[in-house]
Amino acid sequence: MNDQTPRPGARIIARAVLAAAGLPLAVGGIAAGLVLRWRDDLPSTVATHWGTSGSPDDFSSVTTVAWLVLGFSAGLAAIGLALVVAVRFEPVVSRVVAATSAGTAGFVAVLAAGLTEKQRGLADAAEADLSAGPILGALAAGAALALVATLLVPVWRTAPAVPADAPRLPVGDGERVMWTRSVATGSLPAAVLIAGVGVTAVAGLIGRQWWVLLLSLAMALLVLLMFSITVTVDRRGLTVRGRLGWPRMNTPLTEIVRASVVEVHPIRHFGGYGYRVAAFGPLRGAVGYVLHGGEALLIERTSGRRTVVVVDDAAVAAGLLNTLVEQTPA
Repeated sequence: MNDQTPRPGARIIARAVLAAAGLPLAVGGIAAGLVLRWRDDLPSTVATHWGTSGSPDDFSSVTTVAWLVLGFSAGLAAIGLALVVAVRFEPVVSRVVAATSAGTAGFVAVLAAGLTEKQRGLADAAEADLSAGPILGALAAGAALALVATLLVPVWRTAPAVPADAPRLPVGDGERVMWTRSVATGSLPAAVLIAGVGVTAVAGLIGRQWWVLLLSLAMALLVLLMFSITVTVDRRGLTVRGRLGWPRMNTPLTEIVRASVVEVHPIRHFGGYGYRVAAFGPLRGAVGYVLHGGEALLIERTSGRRTVVVVDDAAVAAGLLNTLVEQTPA
């Protein structure tokens, strides 16, 4: 398959670099600067870790804390920059990378600064308590920076016309048509998912860790929701719906450029099964419903995004979608 990812311009590249590398560096630099500015109000060493009892059990100098925050942010910035360059600034993957690097840097930097600020005025860092304020503030800052990074990376548009070589089906104007298929998880990934839920539940019971049981319940619900999907093509566009009605995704015909058929290898292209994003290879940036390997429907949107759905008889679905797209007024 040819790589049909549109090429970004200089403005798009600059915004992706700012989101993936600039934001982590900025938040790390600000947090480190604040920690150093508070030096005269802090104990000679500050608490950096708290034990299960809630009392500090590890300490570092103020300078060390500042350098650790700055170094961690710089490391995330370097990783973020390397990844967006490696995927050639593909919009979907670049957004995921930027949100992860900026959000993680924001959480760690704000948490470190918040915990340090709480120790201002103390004679001994051993008196420092671990309160929920800095943690909640760090979570909020991380989420906010992740959102800002996502919005910074634009999604460039492609030409909204079905190419001449795209597959088509003969359908009369105004004719009522619908194509639908159900897709179930393959036996191997299903066995792995069920085993994972079972092992987690047993571990929670043996260890009397009720939060682990809640985790296994959440995993079981996720497996049930994603164990099978229904794929439908009609004049409303492409609709993918989970077994219980959720998750549900609908892509209107007016947002589709073309549909085609690709061969999907779950591990090679998406790193596993389920609802995933391909990071490398010919499908990089595509969001995929990958319950097993094989023939898949690929739709390219006017926004530049791509969606892959592994489903039998994908060629018929692609041909019907392309015909309906051409019949739909712009």
